[in-house]
Amino acid sequence: MTKHLASIEIYGKCVDDFEVSPFESTHMLHLRSNLDRVSHELTYEELMKLLSYDVRLINNAKEMSKHLAKIYDFSVSDEPFNQWWWHLDKVADGKISFRLTPDTI
Repeated sequence: MTKHLASIEIYGKCVDDFEVSPFESTHMLHLRSNLDRVSHELTYEELMKLLSYDVRLINNAKEMSKHLAKIYDFSVSDEPFNQWWWHLDKVADGKISFRLTPDTI
């Protein structure tokens, strides 16, 4: 297993898991931010897997933002918009635009 694959897989298991507590789901957001910081180190395969999980999270944005809103106030998020996972409420409402593209390709 490559250096970052385990983190990617954990992230992937969380993007549509609504059975865990919202506190555990916020861990997913932090994990995604960590993966963003090391994206330049990811292999092509890791990037593709990460992007596929991102698409799943985007597809679940409305439900996940409601799940997280129990403990997280998206309106006070000061994370940059390029870290769209911290703004799932805006993603769900179509108020944020972005492109999913791998950085290293």
